[in-house]
Amino acid sequence: MSTGHVEYASLDGTHIFKLIGEVRAHSCISLDKLLGKIEQQQNVVGAIVDLTQTTFIDSTVLGVLAKLGLKLKQVHQIQAVMLSTNADISTLANSMGLGQVFVILDYCGDPNVCTLELTEEQVTHSAMLTTVLEAHKALMRLNKNNQNMFEPLVKQLQQEQDCLNLDTHKQNA
Repeated sequence: MSTGHVEYASLDGTHIFKLIGEVRAHSCISLDKLLGKIEQQQNVVGAIVDLTQTTFIDSTVLGVLAKLGLKLKQVHQIQAVMLSTNADISTLANSMGLGQVFVILDYCGDPNVCTLELTEEQVTHSAMLTTVLEAHKALMRLNKNNQNMFEPLVKQLQQEQDCLNLDTHKQNA
């Protein structure tokens, strides 16, 4: 269980995601579901990812953010903004290639942005596996270094998902 959480707000087509504390894979299931809904919306004009209160972020969360940035660019022709004041977080985001799909800014603004905490989902193993797999695939699409780094993990996760799907198919047959 993570000690962090994700908050969200939306106003007139601009979506704000605020990651607070130690944000890990478990905290991003709700975020991943929300991104799927936002992707279908027609009136998306901008997105801001606020990392100013983030103390730790894992690769799955970075991958979900990569998915957000990639989708906004592809579907809505928008380059999202990422706000960070933590040099380690900024360096990590840049090293994973998030600077290709986000404008990353050093920001010391008002920490009291009106966001609401996303409730954590009751997560099945299958849902978590799918989120982690898709997040790392998104990171791999950003650059060759990520592709090389995460390819073994993605292959392992894909095999596990294939086995789960096969077991589910056998149970339903």
